[in-house]
Amino acid sequence: MPTAGPGRRDPMTCYRTAPLLLSALLFFGVGCAKPQAANPAAMDDLAAHGDTTGLAHLAEQECQSKATTARTSCYEDYFVKLARSDRVRVALGALTVLAAAHPEVQAEGHNFTHVIGIRAWKDGEDVRTVFRGCTGIFQSGCYHGVIQGYLLSNGQLDSVRAVTLCDQVAPDESDRWLRFQCVHGLGHGFEMAWNWELPRALQGCDWLKDDWDRSSCYGGAFMENAIASMPGGHHMTMAVHALAATDSDMGKMADMPGMDHGHGPDPSHITYKMRDSSDALYPCSAVGKKYEFACYQLQGGLILNRVDGDFARATSECDKADPLGRQQCYVSLGTNASGYTLQNVPKTIADCSHGNPQMQPYCFSGAVKNYIDITSHPADGIKLCDAIQVGDNRAACFTAVGEEISVLFPTDAAARSNSCSKLSPDDARECRRGADVSTP
Repeated sequence: MPTAGPGRRDPMTCYRTAPLLLSALLFFGVGCAKPQAANPAAMDDLAAHGDTTGLAHLAEQECQSKATTARTSCYEDYFVKLARSDRVRVALGALTVLAAAHPEVQAEGHNFTHVIGIRAWKDGEDVRTVFRGCTGIFQSGCYHGVIQGYLLSNGQLDSVRAVTLCDQVAPDESDRWLRFQCVHGLGHGFEMAWNWELPRALQGCDWLKDDWDRSSCYGGAFMENAIASMPGGHHMTMAVHALAATDSDMGKMADMPGMDHGHGPDPSHITYKMRDSSDALYPCSAVGKKYEFACYQLQGGLILNRVDGDFARATSECDKADPLGRQQCYVSLGTNASGYTLQNVPKTIADCSHGNPQMQPYCFSGAVKNYIDITSHPADGIKLCDAIQVGDNRAACFTAVGEEISVLFPTDAAARSNSCSKLSPDDARECRRGADVSTP
């Protein structure tokens, strides 16, 4: 996979969260080197005491001596063994400690959180409780993994079960952020359930009852398509491994579409063309009109992968899209700028300062939203906006901060207003505009 330069991640880093993601050899449908088994007694003892640092050190002891590819597989196996419904927070905590010390784990963070989420839920448990045991680290991959595990557990994908799931786990308007993670996770789950056949996954999203849910689900499907097709990525094999670990009776999954051999989703038998080397705007250029908006919100990462992380060249590709697609393509470049730079403010600003000046505000909007999505803390986005020169880009940045605040506090206007109140008058006005609260 093309490298992105010192200190950068690949174009999809933002999704692994970063968008996402990585640089090693991917074996589509082929198992990696088998890691040694984790010490179950030591793991259980540390988990019982909530010792996330000790669990991270145990993972290091088991995996760090291995070659790069085998080490990734070893960590995957470790978190498959560690994660279960009553240890989700402990597993995520250990991953956070481990990622802080090892960049290759940080780069794979979103994939590992998917593994933890898939592994956490098993048949008979309360999916709402398990889902709410996740946190938003590494682009909320744990939430998405729980949904994937739930959808893929019964041998067939039941439309009623899928459509009612998010009403179970996040039914209230005050849970808008969690509901997004759920319906977005459905898109991931539909893609995986149907062996990464994107058009069919989008049709699954059409089962949902309103435009907001459907659009969020579309985004999950496009994101899964982008991550799973990333050159050098491990997303598919990790997800399939984690799914197998949750279901000792794999035979009952034989009737699920895409699982005709009884081994879960099969990356070696994908029929849908996930990328097109001759078309920088694919798959957005090939999906139906109603899916284009959501598609272009992910397209920046695919384009950056094609142009070796060169944001100037990437903006020229986005400029080929129709006006609405062009705007969302720039938004996606901003999302990836956040992930590429690991939220380095000067580098993010430099990456979003390319291309059409009228489109640059969309890039800054995407970047700051990703800053906040990673941690759910508006202050992390405000630090980016504060460093942008006065003008359209700064205004768009603070408006996007307000929009994120409105997701975090959908029913609490006072909290939305207070979150903007410490800013300068001009910045606070833009923040309140995005948060849909009046200026005092």
